[in-house]
Amino acid sequence: MPALAIPTDESDPTTNAALAARELDISDINVEIPELDYKHLPHCPECKNGLLRPGVVWFGEILPKKVMEDVDAFIEDEEDIDLIMVIGTSAKVYPAAGYVDLARSKGARVAIINMDANDVPAGGLYDGDWFFQGDAAQIVPELLKSVIGEIDTEKMGDAAGGAGLRPDRLF
Repeated sequence: MPALAIPTDESDPTTNAALAARELDISDINVEIPELDYKHLPHCPECKNGLLRPGVVWFGEILPKKVMEDVDAFIEDEEDIDLIMVIGTSAKVYPAAGYVDLARSKGARVAIINMDANDVPAGGLYDGDWFFQGDAAQIVPELLKSVIGEIDTEKMGDAAGGAGLRPDRLF
């Protein structure tokens, strides 16, 4: 199933432009948040009926078994770990939260990329760790520019449209 595409037209009341026009402060309990109806939800580009599911693991869901096995094998490997990147999560929900401390025990420094300055791992920040506040889609390519080169987001394609990000297009 393709990943969820971000709507870009003004018919969607959740677009950045539409929200900015109303200047909604969702942290204020007195601000009324618009409700979405079925037509505003993203539909499958093939069958046009089914709803798309974003490529995320929701709170309370289990990470895919193969992903967990791969991460466990990496963490348990005898090699030291230089860096663990915590991107877009608080790193406070287990089992993933435990990876930060396990990586630290193998010498890793921690780089956190998150919108919320309060979303730091349960163990907190240590000397030598980094916290980058903002949109991971903007920050991560900038951090990795010396490794992966400049990324032209216009050439990346729309993940929902099937083109997706291909490693051979990054360099």
